[in-house]
Amino acid sequence: MRNNTGFTLVELSVVLFVLGLILWLAAPRLAALGEPGRNDVFRDLAAGSEAAFDVALFEKKESRLVLDPSLGTYRFRDAEGGGASAPKPLGNRIAITGIRIEGSERPLDLVTEIRYLPGGRVPAARIFFRDSGNEGRPTDWTLRINPFDGSVDVLEGTVVQDG
Repeated sequence: MRNNTGFTLVELSVVLFVLGLILWLAAPRLAALGEPGRNDVFRDLAAGSEAAFDVALFEKKESRLVLDPSLGTYRFRDAEGGGASAPKPLGNRIAITGIRIEGSERPLDLVTEIRYLPGGRVPAARIFFRDSGNEGRPTDWTLRINPFDGSVDVLEGTVVQDG
């Protein structure tokens, strides 16, 4: 009577197949773990916009939102260059598809600055985004910066004008 303590080729094949299947299903979700989500990016832009407006209104200092669509980054900074935050990535899933400031389109191959002027003057601006992270179905979003208080409205779709 022989006592075999090893595994058969069929057993090893089944285990490798199951491990491969698990890895195939889990890898896309694990790849996106370190990236900021759409809601995180929008929340950060909204908070930064209101803070920049407050600095412009109460401290009488110009602040700017700097958008770099080609790199997929944004940051807030003072007009003098001091107090600049490090550029923050939008992530691989989110892309800027358009920038509109006071009715005029801005080219996406150039860095665009939205200026928060002393006394609380902010131009009416819209930033258009596409989120491709919705399981292959891209969704479009519009961030509308309110010129009266610097608040940000998040609108679903590409909303060029208010209806």
